[in-house]
Amino acid sequence: MALFKKFFKPKVRIEKWQDANPEVRRQALQDLKSPDQLITFVNNESQAELRQLAIARIDQPSALEQLLHSARDDVRQAARSRLLTQLLPANNDLSQIKDSRLLVQIAGLTDDNELRLQAIARISDEQERLQLARTHAVAKVRLAAAEGIDSPELLQQLLDHAQGKDKAIYRLCKDRLAAHKAAQQEQQAQTDAIDNLLAQAKYLNKVGYHPEFNGKLQLLNKQWQELQAQAAAETAANINAELAQANALLSAHAEEEQRQAAERVAANAAAAQQEQLLQRLAQLTEEAPANPQADISAALQQLQQDWDQSFHQHKPTAEQTRQFENQLQQLLALQSANQHYSNQQEKLQKWLDAPLADDMNGLKNITKQAQQWLKQLAWPQALPAPAWLNAVTHKQQQAEAALAQLQQQQQARLNTLDQQLSALEQALNDGQLKDAGRLSQQVQQNLRQVDSQAAQNAQRQYRSLGARLQEMRDWQGFATTPKKEALVSAMEALINAGIDAGILADKIHALQEEWKTLGHAPADQALWERFQAAGDQAFEPCRAYFAEIAEQRNRNIELRQQLTAELLSYEAAMDWSNADWKTVQKTLDAARDTFRQYSPVERNAHKTTQEAFQQACDAIYGHLKAEYDRNLQAKQALVDNAAALIEQDDLSGAIDQVKQLQQQWKAVGVTPRNPDQKLWKQFRAHCDAVFARLDESKAERKAQLEQTVSQAETLVQQASALLTDASEAQLPQLRDALADIKQQFSALELPRSAHQRLSKQLQDHEQQLQDLRQNQQKQAEQARWAGLISRLQNLTADDAQWAEASSTALPQGYDDAQFNQARQNELSSDENAQDLCILMEILAEVATIEADKSRRMALQVQRLADGLGKGLTPAQERQQLVERWLAAAGNRDAALQQRFVQALQASL
Repeated sequence: MALFKKFFKPKVRIEKWQDANPEVRRQALQDLKSPDQLITFVNNESQAELRQLAIARIDQPSALEQLLHSARDDVRQAARSRLLTQLLPANNDLSQIKDSRLLVQIAGLTDDNELRLQAIARISDEQERLQLARTHAVAKVRLAAAEGIDSPELLQQLLDHAQGKDKAIYRLCKDRLAAHKAAQQEQQAQTDAIDNLLAQAKYLNKVGYHPEFNGKLQLLNKQWQELQAQAAAETAANINAELAQANALLSAHAEEEQRQAAERVAANAAAAQQEQLLQRLAQLTEEAPANPQADISAALQQLQQDWDQSFHQHKPTAEQTRQFENQLQQLLALQSANQHYSNQQEKLQKWLDAPLADDMNGLKNITKQAQQWLKQLAWPQALPAPAWLNAVTHKQQQAEAALAQLQQQQQARLNTLDQQLSALEQALNDGQLKDAGRLSQQVQQNLRQVDSQAAQNAQRQYRSLGARLQEMRDWQGFATTPKKEALVSAMEALINAGIDAGILADKIHALQEEWKTLGHAPADQALWERFQAAGDQAFEPCRAYFAEIAEQRNRNIELRQQLTAELLSYEAAMDWSNADWKTVQKTLDAARDTFRQYSPVERNAHKTTQEAFQQACDAIYGHLKAEYDRNLQAKQALVDNAAALIEQDDLSGAIDQVKQLQQQWKAVGVTPRNPDQKLWKQFRAHCDAVFARLDESKAERKAQLEQTVSQAETLVQQASALLTDASEAQLPQLRDALADIKQQFSALELPRSAHQRLSKQLQDHEQQLQDLRQNQQKQAEQARWAGLISRLQNLTADDAQWAEASSTALPQGYDDAQFNQARQNELSSDENAQDLCILMEILAEVATIEADKSRRMALQVQRLADGLGKGLTPAQERQQLVERWLAAAGNRDAALQQRFVQALQASL
């Protein structure tokens, strides 16, 4: 058994505290004194009760701290409780503790939140809290320490340190820094608001009355009420004076200005809402790539609805609109990519897990498939790429690199062929028949490894050189006699050469082999006898060498017999009902490897020892085979169950059962490789068939969706075609056709992403039609105003010019008869044409000439006193001024006429 013992470890001496009997270990525990012994006992003890008793005997804090890192939960908990009891003062009164390190230990050990907070609260130095929040190993302690830091500088240091390491502390620091910044910004905003309020009040009084005057004043009054307590005395006096002047000027227009203020408030609210929507969209853009499983479709739809609603109250800037649309489209594309990935995840993972092909066609197919995956998944380039996208890209790069390597290797083989053919030709030229034969075989082997089309030139060259080689072999026989004489001389030289027996035998054998290559001829018989006699004489020193080898063969026979006996003993002593089958298999494999090492042996003995050894192995393998059979039977049952699931109607249930079968397959014990691989192929094929049904179901659903999407895209294309080169005259027909298309579109059940995309395109076409209609209305309105101005300019022109000027319709509310009466001087009044020009300039908010500025102020005061314009819109005031201008025919000249028309145009 001595030889077989090298496969097993020898027994070692067992201490009492390591005894298999728990009572013996309990008694031995009383004799353990040092903390190191107790720690060793705890780490090796299997029973929790004895571990607890050992921990209770440890009084050294450093030893208890070592146990805090134990892999066993009960050990960590007992060590934590023991150490905490030692550290805490009586009645848990932390006010007696001044040592910050001790307070930190208590905070980290206790599960009592109140006690932990008390310990951290005792640390008053924020710099010390910063160090604790940075370095302590317990997250709760770090957070409690961070909560006591208020300095913005220290919070910023802690924020930089915690970024990417501690989310809770990072969030706390970020929130507090934001609060500090918000407070500073609020104070600066108040100062800026006060200065801005004074500037606005001065400007309001400087420009005088205008339609927004009352709203601005109301806003300034409201802002002043909020800011008055924070303003300096001098500033407050100036603002009060400015506001008092403005309030006196506009007291008569309170109702109108209040209405205008309400409109501005609504617009400001819409603008604020749009800014919030942009911020929310930006936040989603940052968060969505990190959470691919989240469904953000509802959030995007709500954002779109809120944006459209606010658009009617406040038109955002072009930059805001572009930002909203770009980020929305990115998120829609991201959601679509995540959904597509979720649908194709198993198929994609299967493709990623498949090994790279080793041929060109296979590598080209992998590269093409990778391009198809990247195109189908369509991940937004502006967003960080997920792991699965990087995996696809990586596999594509691997395939491309391998393909390039294969192409390079083929070229290298072609280059090698050229070199070998050149060497073959040189060997033939030099008459080296043996070298030429060897090179010929190498050329044949390389020709089989390259593409035949690429190697046509090499094949033609080899056929020519092969003919020369055959011709040279035909002439070889004429030159063998001198070579045989040389071999005889070489063999005779080995007699008493004093060479090592092994080397000598090799040399003799080499000469004999070379003689064989030269062939035999009757004329060379004498040379052969001389060669054979010299060989026998030269081999004489080798006989003792081979006798030693024979002795070694005998020793190998004895070792084989000893190994066989040990195997038989192993088989008889093993408890096969509780065998470790993997160890049995390894033992059997090791014995077979060792048996093969005991070689060479005599041929007859080899058969005898081989049969005895095989019988011993068969005895052990018989037990192992029984286990193999049980496990193979279990796997065959799993194969049958998987096959039955292929036709099961409940596909979802079949998928779940296949996954369970796969887990059960992994739990089955050892099996022989070949039968296991055969069963595995069957099992895998059945599982793949079930998953293929799932792929077919998904593909069918995908085809239906694609057909529906195609119908919807056709409708959108029809809408686009309707609006191509559309004229204003076709607007009614276009409106009806577009309504019909929308009705058909609404009846289709589309995927969410496609519905959003195509609905947006259809809305764009609808907006295009609306813009066309509005443009038509705008042009018509501009033409009517141009007709009114033309009438004013041609009141005194001849009949032909007047007929041309009055050929266009007037804006709504204006009477053509008044213009005709004014031309005939049938309207008369005492209106001052100069005052009417100034009033029109006030309405248009344009400057008045220097000479009329005092008159403008007087007219403004008079308007306030008379209540002119109260309750009237700017359009109504404009119409009144035009009608008054027509009545003042006798008081106007050409200069005033031009001035009035210019002011009228500016007011539009």
